This record gives sequence, structure tokens and C-alpha cells, in this order.
Amino acid sequence: MYKYRNIADLLKKEIYSGNYKPGSKLPSIQRLSKETGLNSDTIVKAYKELVQEHIVYAVPKSGFYVAKNKLGTGGSIIDMKNVCLPEGINPYKDFQLCIEQAMAIYGQRLFEYGSPKGLTELIQVLPKHLLGLQVFAKAENICITNGSQQALYILSAMRFPQGGAKVLVEQPTYSLMLRILENARIPAVGIRRIRDGIDLGQLKKLFQQGDIKFFYMIPRYHNPTGFSYSNPQKREILKLAEQYGVFIVEDDYLADLEVDQKAEALHTLGNKDRIVYIRSFSKTLLPGLRLGMAVLPDSLQKQFLDFKNSMDLNTSILTQAALEIFLRSSMYRFHAKRTKEHYKNKMSRLQEYCKEAQGCGTWYIPQTGLYAYLETGSISSQLLERSLLDSKVLVSSTNQSYLNDFEHPEGLRLCVCNAEDQEIEKAVRIIETKLAEF
Repeated sequence: MYKYRNIADLLKKEIYSGNYKPGSKLPSIQRLSKETGLNSDTIVKAYKELVQEHIVYAVPKSGFYVAKNKLGTGGSIIDMKNVCLPEGINPYKDFQLCIEQAMAIYGQRLFEYGSPKGLTELIQVLPKHLLGLQVFAKAENICITNGSQQALYILSAMRFPQGGAKVLVEQPTYSLMLRILENARIPAVGIRRIRDGIDLGQLKKLFQQGDIKFFYMIPRYHNPTGFSYSNPQKREILKLAEQYGVFIVEDDYLADLEVDQKAEALHTLGNKDRIVYIRSFSKTLLPGLRLGMAVLPDSLQKQFLDFKNSMDLNTSILTQAALEIFLRSSMYRFHAKRTKEHYKNKMSRLQEYCKEAQGCGTWYIPQTGLYAYLETGSISSQLLERSLLDSKVLVSSTNQSYLNDFEHPEGLRLCVCNAEDQEIEKAVRIIETKLAEF
């Protein structure tokens, strides 16, 4: 694909996603040239294409602006890409009340330095919260972080007791984790993950070769595929990790949405001295909250906290205090129940519409969660993503979720957060049509 088309598509995605509102100014040619490393002629050509499509307009000696037309917030865009809690399950009003209560209860403490480990009151309430998810943790092993990303960065950068320089990741995996490893210059090794799990024989070989610091896993409602491991395979993975002395980092970001009462966390099933359990409160509570937690084995705690303390003195005390009140109240239980039902219904609708699609790739739609997966076979997912963008359907190619040198199938990730039922149905029909055209 031509470079200018890549830039045009990038800008189009930002506009369609609502990151640039109608009438707002877009980045200058010089800024985009510097950020992308492309020459200014390429950027100019990208803007000219968007002008011809009537998506942006030029103002002499000023720059480029988003056109005030049907690209506004009127609902013509079907967003199956971005994670954002819909109005019906967004608990911001309840959380606002919790913030007000925190101000009254904690007072001046909210504006003083706290422990890098986290607010004591929040840490004390978290074991009970985790118990409801069948995760058994002691308060002394919990550390509060600025979202799960901070925990993942620290774990990637720090040394582990058994040594090892490489991080093993599922393929595909959470794309931000790959960026963390790349930016921190941590070598990564991949193992293919399919609907039925991973190849245990291949896993054993990778563990035998040594030099694995930890294995990063998303056991349930995987990002970007929605896959979940069975309990028997979890046990086999844990057995191999124990045999070869490999730590597991378990990213359980959607535990609140679990509908299978028999599904258990790796942390519950395995040796807690070799498992780091990570949770985020962003995806199912409030994305901008930026609060996460890590349950750390004793052997990792000191170094983890030393790293965290060098990055920030403490995580926001105000948001920690509000979360503590939210978790202790009936607000959390009500929100969790409502959210679980919402996403279960969304996936049920998507499953229903996909059954009617003919020759529409290979779908995987989980019982619940945020993401579904469409394997597109020999059709380039990036080209399909661009074609859908032209039809105002936002989706994500899974290519960005793979290591650069890892051979993989083409696929799309579809997020059900922002789309109404009729929009989901329309998106499936458009995808079906586009696939038939390739």
C-alpha cells in the first residue's frame, strides 16, 4: 500500500473514532512528517486525498480541519474497534458519589504522598473482592498500579530470580504488551494460540530451551480473539511451568464478566510462588480510571516496588479511595451484574447475526467479553479493514497483535462495546459483502 494512503487511513480512523471532532484542526504537515518519519510531500498527498473525499477541508495559511458533515457524532459510524462503556452501563454517576464520599472520609490524606504499594484501605478490601472471583490472595501480596500497563512494564524490565532474558507471549496477544517489550528492548518469543489453546509439546520445547523470564498469558476472553483456555489445559501449562521453573504472568482483565462458574484462574490452580496475577479496573469500570493491581509472589515484591517507586511516588490516592468505597458498597455488585448481562447479550446478538452470514470467513464469538474474532483466510485483514473503513465500519486488524517475524493467519478483532444491536447486524452484513468482493 502507498505510504500516503496509510497516513490518510490513519487520519480517517482518528476522525471516525471521534478523536477529532467536526471543525477541529488536524495535525500540521510538519508535525505529521516528524512523527511518522515521512517526507512532507507524502503528508500533503494524504491530506489532498481526504479533501477530495470531503472528509477534511483546507484553510489557507492555517491548516486542515475536519469537515462539518455526516462524519459528525450523528451515529453514521459503526464503531466495533474502541473500548468505551455505553451510557446504559457506565457507572460514572455512582463513582462520582464515591469520589465525594472519599473527599469527606479521607480529607487531607488524599493530597499527601502515599505508599507506592497503594492505599492500605483499598488493599485490605481487595482480597474479599478477589474471593468472589475464586482468586485467593493475601493483602500483603497486593500492589496497586497505574493501570495494568504499568505492572506489565515493570515486570518486563525487572530481573526474575531464575534469570532469563526473554518473555514468552501468546500469538496473537495484547498489542500494547508487544509495544512495551519493544520499547523496553526486551526480547520476545511467541507461541501460537488457537481456539483450543496452545501446543503443549511446543511449550515444553520453549521452556526446555531456557532463558524464559516469564510467560505472559490472557487465559479468558483473550484480547484480540476472545478465546478461553479449558481448566485441564491450564493445569497442563502450570505443570510445565513448575517443572521448568518458569514464572506465569496472568492478565485476568475480564474476570468480572466470567459466565462459566467452573472456570478458574491460573492463580487459583497453580503455585502462587510462581504466578503474578494482574487485574485492571479500566475495561469493565471506567477506562480513564487508570487503576490496576498485581498480586505478587514474595520473591518479586521488593524489586517490583523499587521499580514502581522510581516511576511514581504513588498512584492517585483520590481514585484509590473512591474505588475502595465503590468495592465495599452494593454499587460494585450491581454494576458487575449489569455489565456481565450486557456483554453476554451483545455476544448473543453477534452470534445470531453471524449464523446467517454466508461464506463470511471463520468466526469465533465467545459467550461474553469485549472481543470477537474473524479469521479472513487468504484475504488481507489490513486491506479489509481499510475497505470497511470506507463503509464507515471501524474494526481492527489482528496483525498488530503479532510479533514482526511470527507467521500468522489474517484476522479482524471486533469489539461490541460501542455498537447497538442493529449496528452490529449491519456491520456483519457489510463485512459479508466486502469479503465476497475480494
